[in-house]
Order: sequence, then C-alpha cells, then structure tokens
Amino acid sequence: MRWVAAALTLVAIAVTSAIILAFAFGGLSSRAAAVSLVLGLGAATVAFRTTDDKNPRRPNPWDITLLILFALASLRAFLWLLYPVGDEWRVLSPNNLGDMSLHLHFIRYLAAGPTFWPESPILAGTPMAYPIGIDLFNSLLLLVQIPVEKGLIWTGLIGAALSAWALWRWGGAFALAALLFNGGLAGFAIFQTGLVADYQAELAWKNCFLSMLVTQRGLLFALPAGLLILQYWRDQIFHKGSGLPKAVALLLYATMPVFSVHAFLFLSLALAALFLSVPSARADLLRFVGTCFLPASLAVFLVTGGFAASSGIRFLPGWMQGDGGLWFWLKNFGIMLPLFALLVWRSWGHRELLAFVGASLVTFALSFLFSFSTWEWDNTKLLLWAWLVCTPFLWDRLIAPLPAFARGTICFLLFFSGAISLVGGLDGRHGYRLANRSELAATAAALAHVPPTDTIAIEPEFNHPVILLGHPVYCGYEGHLFSHGLPYRDKWQDLQTVLKGYPNTIDLARTLDANWLYLRKDPPILVPLKSSKP
Repeated sequence: MRWVAAALTLVAIAVTSAIILAFAFGGLSSRAAAVSLVLGLGAATVAFRTTDDKNPRRPNPWDITLLILFALASLRAFLWLLYPVGDEWRVLSPNNLGDMSLHLHFIRYLAAGPTFWPESPILAGTPMAYPIGIDLFNSLLLLVQIPVEKGLIWTGLIGAALSAWALWRWGGAFALAALLFNGGLAGFAIFQTGLVADYQAELAWKNCFLSMLVTQRGLLFALPAGLLILQYWRDQIFHKGSGLPKAVALLLYATMPVFSVHAFLFLSLALAALFLSVPSARADLLRFVGTCFLPASLAVFLVTGGFAASSGIRFLPGWMQGDGGLWFWLKNFGIMLPLFALLVWRSWGHRELLAFVGASLVTFALSFLFSFSTWEWDNTKLLLWAWLVCTPFLWDRLIAPLPAFARGTICFLLFFSGAISLVGGLDGRHGYRLANRSELAATAAALAHVPPTDTIAIEPEFNHPVILLGHPVYCGYEGHLFSHGLPYRDKWQDLQTVLKGYPNTIDLARTLDANWLYLRKDPPILVPLKSSKP
C-alpha cells in the first residue's frame, strides 16, 4: 500500500501545485513544472513513510493468475498506445483514435503556457470544461523534457499497475476479472463465426479495459485512488482501522474532480450511503466531508468551466436500449444484472453490504433512468464503479459458497464474452493510423512563427495536425465538442461557411475569433486573420 499511496499522492500534489502556480504566474513553465514535481515527490515521501497496511491481503493462485493476465493486457495495450509504423503514428485500438488526439491536444496546449484557468483549446472563447488532471501531469513531464509519447506510455503502465493492485486489494481475482472480462452474451458468437474479435465494440456495455482504462486517461488516477478511498472507509468503519493516513484519503477525495467527475460523483454517493447505513460513523464522515467541501467544490467549478458546460442531464428511461427490448440487456450484461439483484436482496440487515451495494444500486438505477451527459454512453463511467464496487460482496456472499462446478459456470457466463473481446481488441494484426509524421513535421514548420496560444481556424477533423501539435483551434472536432457539452453550433456554422467559400469568404473569416486560418493543402496554406493575442 505504501507505494500506491505515495504514487497517487505525487500525482495529486504535483497537479494541484501546478494549477496554483499557473494561476499565480499566468501559465505553466518549465520552472513551475519542476517545482510542482519536486513538491509532489516530497509529499509522496511523507505518504510512503506514514502509510501502513493494517489488513494485508495474501494472494492465492487465482489472484496471481489474474494479476499476470492484467499485466500482460496492460503491457500490450500501453506499450503500443501510440507507436510508429513507417511514416505513420498508429494506435492499437479504434476506441482510442478520437481520445488520443484529444489528449495530445490538451497535453501540448497546457505545456505551451496558456493563462489559467485556460480557455478551451477546442472552442474559442469558452473556458476549459474538462477534468484535465492526468493530461496536466503529462504536460509537466513534457515541460521537464520527457517526450509526450514516452510520457503517455509510462503514465499508462504505472496507472495500470496501480489499478491492478487496487482492484486486487478491493476484491481479489474476481474484481480483476470484472474489469478485464466484463460483458454479456455477444462474445458467444465465436462459436458460430470461429473468429476472435471484439464482439462488444459496438455495444453500450463494452469491454471496460479496452474502452475505458486505455482511453479514458483520468481513470489511470481515479480508479486506484477511488478504490483506495473506498478501502479506507471500509477499513475504518467496519474493520480494525486503516493504515492509510487520513490526510492522504482527504487529498485524494478533494482532488478527484480534477481527474474524474464521474468517480467523484460515485464516491460521494458511497459517502451518503455510509452515512445513512452506519449511524456510529456519521460524525467522522461529516468531518471528512467538511474538510473536503471547499477544495472539492472549487475543483468541480474549474473543470466545468465555472459550471458553464451543459450537464446534459435528461430523463432517458432504458438508457441506450432503443428498440432492443429485453435482448439489449441480455446481450450487453448477460447474467450480471440478475446476480446483482440477488445480491441486493441478500444485503438487507448487513450494514457493510447495505452501504456499498446500496451505492451501486442507486448508481445502476439512476444510470438506467437518466443520461448524465450529452452523450449517453458516458453513463458507463458511472456503471463501471457500480459494477466494480459490488464485486467482493458478489463473490463472498453469492458465488464462493457454491460448489466448484456452479462457481465455474457462473464465472464462465460472466466473463467469457469479455475475455474474447479483450483478446480480439488487443490483436497484434490491428493498428489504426492517427497521423502522418511527415505531415506533422510540415505543419510544425508552417506554424513555427505562430505564437503557441494563438487560435487557428481549421477543418474540424479529429486528427488534424494543428490539433495534434497542441495549438488552440477556433472550432474543433464535433464529436469532442458535443460530448463535452460545449455551445459550438454557431461557430460551427460560421466555420463551415468560411471553409466552403474560401477564398471569397476571407472577409467573413476575419470576423472569426481566430488569429489564423489553416488549410490542409500540399503545401499547407496559412492565412493571417488578426493580430496575435497580447
């Protein structure tokens, strides 16, 4: 536990320090990055020395097997997270094409030193409305001369290792399998096709390792940190106390919104469930919330752009069911939801189960009744927590007491589809082009004299070289703008008019909130529109 607490403390303090220094000095710099990382290292040293695991878990053969499988999947996914093939930069998974371009954009943009709180680099004139924590950490690494590509790989590998430990500590081999192999019935199609593939790629409930841990980079911090917080509450309230210092738990909870708002929401639900279920713990929980209230509220305020981004919350009964009916739920979740319903029934009268399973129940119910963002698939960022948190209780209360054959059958039905999808998604024959390195070099040369914080109007493509190089753009890729809840429609229409009518629309282009117009030609065309920002 010491190393995990130390690593998470390092990231939390480094990112928090960087935000404070960027506010104080008008943006990030190499010196501010170095100071932030040194402060993080100092805090990590203190966390390491003051942490002690009072309730150690001993690995059994199944634990070791699943940890090895998790390590192999992580090595495959993150060593090939972004890799060169000839003139191309490629990603292993199609899930990561749009996400990787967005994260490269944010990392390089933040490292360029915009004034804090920064404007959004994907929509001119709007504040950044995104939990930038892990991207900001990679920006700090870039500013101290660690290349972006290497920083992404090492952050991914270390975050995956921390996640594996936290999952094992929380729920053993079953929790590790729950993340690696989640799924329903889709993968059983292999018995008809004979092909190993990611059969869940087009479903709502995708393989969480491929679609979330690899692509949603905030989870690299939020997953281990959130599980460590939950373990702290569990040990403090129901066991013999926790070896994690309270200060570390407070730090991780208070800074969580900077890394993942969804994780913060679930942890807050868990806090409420503990408060209602365990009267004797209420005073301590109130003190915990009171200590974190102001910094956590400020963090939420910042990552929502001062509450400017549209929440997208709307009543959506059946979630993404559409016309799928019962088959939607069976194909996506298989026996998972019936097992969970049985666990809820078995939880009555047991305070520990009632608290954690109750938080999962509320999360499932709300996620299947409401959409919590403009893109309804984002509900899976909450469903993931509801599923993982109930895993130790599902195993201990329902599955472990059964005969070996019944246990094996249930695990086969729960995890076979996800296992097939995981192997198919990590297939070495894959590889998807993100960008041409020669085009990136040509674009960098064309923009060499352009100040890094100048806004550029471009064709709104997810892998546009201007985006991948970190320059702020007038109006970026529509999928990113929509999913972030940004008010982009008017700017989008004006940009389309300019692009379709160029060069006859150059006067209209000069009315855009942009300094330059960049046309993706050979050679590229760069048109000045107005003076650079002061």
